[in-house]
Amino acid sequence: MKKKVFYFGLEPLKARYTYQLSKEWMPATFAEYDNLEFIDVPGEFDPDQQIKVGAVLDAVGRGKFAMSQCASFLDMLNRGMVSDGDVVFLQDFWHPGIESIFYALDLYNINVKFYSMLHAQSVDEYDFTWAMRDWMRPIELGIDKRMAGIFVGSTIHKEQLRAAGFNAPIHVVSLPLHKELTLKVLPNYDELRKEPRKKVIVYTSRFDKEKNPFFMLEVAKQFLKCREDYEWHITTSGKHLRSMMPGAVEALINYSIEEPRFKILTGLSKEEYYTELATGMVLFNTSLQDYVSWTVLEGTTFGIDVMFPNFRSFPEFVPADRMYHAFDLSSALTGLLEVTKQDHFGCHYDFAQVADLGRRMEGWIVANEPKFEINVWHERALCEHLLKQDNQ
Repeated sequence: MKKKVFYFGLEPLKARYTYQLSKEWMPATFAEYDNLEFIDVPGEFDPDQQIKVGAVLDAVGRGKFAMSQCASFLDMLNRGMVSDGDVVFLQDFWHPGIESIFYALDLYNINVKFYSMLHAQSVDEYDFTWAMRDWMRPIELGIDKRMAGIFVGSTIHKEQLRAAGFNAPIHVVSLPLHKELTLKVLPNYDELRKEPRKKVIVYTSRFDKEKNPFFMLEVAKQFLKCREDYEWHITTSGKHLRSMMPGAVEALINYSIEEPRFKILTGLSKEEYYTELATGMVLFNTSLQDYVSWTVLEGTTFGIDVMFPNFRSFPEFVPADRMYHAFDLSSALTGLLEVTKQDHFGCHYDFAQVADLGRRMEGWIVANEPKFEINVWHERALCEHLLKQDNQ
């Protein structure tokens, strides 16, 4: 009898990675296993939903979507669709309404295993949930007690969770990008990669406090003064720039008016965004908070070179000559100038390949329930061996 995997995806916003992740990448992950039956738990969702309040997902929309998924699962439970040994997989550890499922399962006396991706939470002083830690931390630790496994992007995040009192098994898997499906979004990539890259620095992060947008702006100003042959592109899928940091949007717009080579590209489709990554020279990051980064994975999927701060998770996988001293304007500028001295065809780092391996390991762990923790950044050969064994 197949083990059911009840999958609680994120709101499938087509302009963001959440649609690919929840509707394409993770279903493909579990489809590799004949002993698993993947069930996408539906939630009420407006495809035209915009983020009104919130940094990553809409503050109201997130709660409504998550709780409607819980209601859908409870209906399945009531109809006898849930059995001992089945799995609930949460794409985000913070899932409003999940306590209703714990409560019902205990009363039904059904043993379901819970797994979750944990993106940040209140252990991270740079995350927006840090200010909520007084009331949020006890809830997090309660949810932790129900987890058969937690998936995180980087080792430092695992260490922070352990220091905060998390006891569930924690697997370091990068972020679950599906490299092959990502490449398919840009069907002309093979042709683009034959062309010399454009003299463009690309910035793809959000413009909130934890992404350090004012520092990025200062680097951009200094760099464009030094390299008059370059442009600096700000990309977003939103119709307009938005930020929870006062003054950030105004500063970016004002400089774009002052300096035409500083371009703000809004309303980009996924294909247009990937084209920026496939044709630009360097992906620049100023984040204080990323545990890995969707942008670095997508960027290196399409071969763009990188310059990232030597901070938090990045030293675990970014080469030393592609990092600058965090918060140091001179170091960031020097790093960018050094990388752009020689025009080239991009980088050849395999960050995306490791992320793809981590994604597949999530499926392997759910299917095999190992008694040990894994770390794809440090144990790549072991992970590849385990997957190869499963396919024999």
